[in-house]
Amino acid sequence: MMQLSINPTTDDMLDVGPNGNKNHNTDLSSDSERRVVPIANKILLCSSDKAIEKRWQESLNEVGELAAVSSLESLINSLKSCQTEVVLVDLELFAKDYREIPASLCQRFPNVSFVVLSPVPNDDEGLYLISHGVKGYCNRYISKALLVKAVELVRMGEIWVGRSLLFKLMNRLSSMASPQGEEHGMKTGSVDGLAKLTEREREIAQLVGAGDSNKAIARKLDITERTVKAHLSSIFRKTKTKDRLQLGLLINA
Repeated sequence: MMQLSINPTTDDMLDVGPNGNKNHNTDLSSDSERRVVPIANKILLCSSDKAIEKRWQESLNEVGELAAVSSLESLINSLKSCQTEVVLVDLELFAKDYREIPASLCQRFPNVSFVVLSPVPNDDEGLYLISHGVKGYCNRYISKALLVKAVELVRMGEIWVGRSLLFKLMNRLSSMASPQGEEHGMKTGSVDGLAKLTEREREIAQLVGAGDSNKAIARKLDITERTVKAHLSSIFRKTKTKDRLQLGLLINA
């Protein structure tokens, strides 16, 4: 069974009151600090709302190297110029293009994990985004502790969604894997593609199907997480799957 991370309900995530956490990072709101430098494993915060940016920054100040941008253009330029591991994106930044832009970003930067934070989350919106490559979807006012957990789990190759969205996502994937789904042209991947995998790729695919994260796979096979990600990119291409959810469903079909 695929391993997914479930975040609490919307009510549980609405931690909007004042906080007592002290920010130990340099203030990212200044123009000088907004210049992106090529640091590996960077977490990029993307919001035009300074209060939201500050909130996320204070939540993640001990999780990793942080950088902040306030526009889509700056986001794309930053992703081109530095090694970014996780991007937190304020859905408000996309306005009416929330369907097209996140999907395009995921396709253009496949090695980056995007977490979209919405001011008013709803399952239909989240289902679309997760189905098009986004690795996490939650309330933009998510509590500090949960935001840290979401980033850590997404880093490990897992998916962060709400409970009700998880059930809808699994129902959709199940219907896509069923004979009825195939009759309607809905396929999660190519079984023939599995035969094209190398021995190492088959090992990794099986571990993904068992619900293992990238970190766990790397530990079991005594390889680096970067190597696991490289193999997964090849596996996705050969099996015509978009992500580990579809791959896991294909493996367990």
